[in-house]
Amino acid sequence: MTLPDAWAGRWPAHDGVVWYRLRWSEPATAGAPAPRGLAMDYLSMAGAIYLNGALLARDPQLEEPLSRSWNHPRHWLLSAPLLRPGPNELLVRVSGLAAYAPGLGPVLVDTPAAADAHYRHERLIRESLHMLSLGITLAMGVLYGLFWLLRRNETFYGWFSLFSLLWVPVGYNYVARSTWPFGSTDTYQAVNMSALVLGTAAFLMFALRFCGLRRRRAVQLIGGAVGLTTAALWLAPHAHALLSPVRGAAVVVALATYTLSAWIICRHALASPRKREVQALALCTLLPLAAGTHDVLVFHGVLATNLYYTPWSSSAMLVGISFVLTWRFVVGMRLVEHFNDELRHHVEDATRRLSSMLHREHATELQNTRLAERMNLVRDLHDGLGMTLSGHIASLENRSAAGHDTALWALKEVRDDLRLIIESSSLDDTDRLSERIAPLRHRTTRVLEAAGIECTWALQGLDQCRLDDRRGLDFLRLLQEALANVLKHSRASKVRIGIEAADGQLSLSVADDGSGFTAGRDAHAGMGLRNMEARARRLNGTLDIRPTPDGTTVALRFPVELPAG
Repeated sequence: MTLPDAWAGRWPAHDGVVWYRLRWSEPATAGAPAPRGLAMDYLSMAGAIYLNGALLARDPQLEEPLSRSWNHPRHWLLSAPLLRPGPNELLVRVSGLAAYAPGLGPVLVDTPAAADAHYRHERLIRESLHMLSLGITLAMGVLYGLFWLLRRNETFYGWFSLFSLLWVPVGYNYVARSTWPFGSTDTYQAVNMSALVLGTAAFLMFALRFCGLRRRRAVQLIGGAVGLTTAALWLAPHAHALLSPVRGAAVVVALATYTLSAWIICRHALASPRKREVQALALCTLLPLAAGTHDVLVFHGVLATNLYYTPWSSSAMLVGISFVLTWRFVVGMRLVEHFNDELRHHVEDATRRLSSMLHREHATELQNTRLAERMNLVRDLHDGLGMTLSGHIASLENRSAAGHDTALWALKEVRDDLRLIIESSSLDDTDRLSERIAPLRHRTTRVLEAAGIECTWALQGLDQCRLDDRRGLDFLRLLQEALANVLKHSRASKVRIGIEAADGQLSLSVADDGSGFTAGRDAHAGMGLRNMEARARRLNGTLDIRPTPDGTTVALRFPVELPAG
C-alpha cells in the first residue's frame, strides 16, 4: 500500500475504522537515537496516532459527528524514549465514512528541519491561505451587500454579495475542525454542497445582470437543475452507492453553471471592446475555470491528492471582481457628481435668465405704465387745455387791439410749450435725439419760413445720442426759445441751426444774421434768456450768447453719454 490512500476504492460501503501501520528503523547506537521529525498531511475524517504503542495525538470526535481532520496537517518532534533504536512502529487509527473519501494522506519521517519545512508548507496551502480566502470572501459579501442596499436598482451588487456569502461555508469547510453547529457529517456535507451549487447559481445571475441580460428561459433551466440537485443532496440516503453519485453530480452542475457564467461574461467582453471593466471581469473569471476542472478530477479520485485549488482561485477572482465593481461604482459616482454639477450650472443659468427676463418684464411693465399715464395726460392736455388755448388765441387774433399782443404772444408760447411737452411725452428714453428733434424742426422751420426767414439745419451724430425725458425736454425748450428769439427780436433773414454729438459732448449753435437783442429792450427776451440759462444749468452745460458782426450766435455745450466707437 502506498500513501495517500483512500479505502473507498477497496471497501465501497465501509463506514467505520481502519488502522494503518507504518514501520521504519533507526540506526542502532549505544545511546539514544537522534531526534526525528514526523509530518502528516491529513487523515480523513478523524483519527488517533500512536508511536510504539504510546498515544501522540487524538481528535476529539472519533464517532459521529466526526471531527474534521481531512485537510489538517500535523507535525511532531520524535525523541527518546518514544523513538527507539532499531524498528519503530506508527499506528494511525482513522474513522471515516465511505461517501467522503476516507483514508490517510502522505506521512514523512525525516530530520526535524526537513519535517518542519514540509509541515509549514502544507499548513500554508491547506490552512493559512484558506483562512485568508475565507476572510476575503466574507468581507466582499458584507461590503457589496451594503452597496446593494444603497443602490437597489443595481441588482448585480446584490447577486455578487449573495454569491460571496454562499461561498463562505464552502471556504469554511477547508478549515473547519468539527461539524458544529450540525449534528452529523451528512448534514454538514449537505449544507456545504448546497452552498456550492447555490453560490454558482448566484454568480450566474450576477453575470447576467452585470452584462445587462435577461435570458429568462436559460435562468429557468439552470434554476430547475440547481433546485433538483439541492433537493437530491438532502433527500439522498447515506449509502455510498447513492450519495456519492449525487455529490458528484452536484459538483458537475456547479462547474457547468460557473462555466456558463464565465462564457456569458467573456462573450459580452468581446462584444464590448471599449468597456474596460467588462474585459477585466472576463479575465477574472478564467482562473477559477482551470482550478475547478482540477478540483472535479480530485473529487472523483482521478488525481491522487486531496488538495483543492478552487478556494484560492476564487479569492483571486473575488479580489479582481471587487476591483471591477468598485471601479464601476466610482465611475458611476463621478458621473452622478458631474451630472449634479452640470445640473446645478443649468439651474443657476436658468435662474439668472429667468431673473433677467422677469426684471425686463417688470421694467417693461413700469415703462408701459408710465407711458400710458403720459398718454392719458397728453390726451387730457390736448383735449382740455389745448382746445382752450386754441380758442383764446383765435379770439385774440380776430381783435385788432394793440394791448392784446402781449396776451396773444403769451398764449402762443404756452401753446408751443404744450406742443413740445406732448411731443416729448410720446417718446421714451430709448429714442434717438434725431427723433426727438424732428417734430420741433418741422414746426419751427415752417413758422420761420412763413415769416420770411431762411432756415438751415446741420445735424451730425444724433442717431447715436439719447437723452432721458427731463434732459431731452430741457434741450428742446432751450432750442425752441432760441428760435423764438430769432423770430421775435432779431429781424433776421437767415438762421442756421447746428447740432453735433461728438467726444462725449452735445453742441448746439443757433446763428442768425439779424440785429440781435438785449434783455433791457424786451422784457420777454429777458425772461427767455433767464429760462435758457436755467435750463443750461440743469443740463450741466455752458450757454454762450454773443453778438457777431453778422448777427447773433447762441451756443450750448453739455456732456452726454455716447456709445464707444
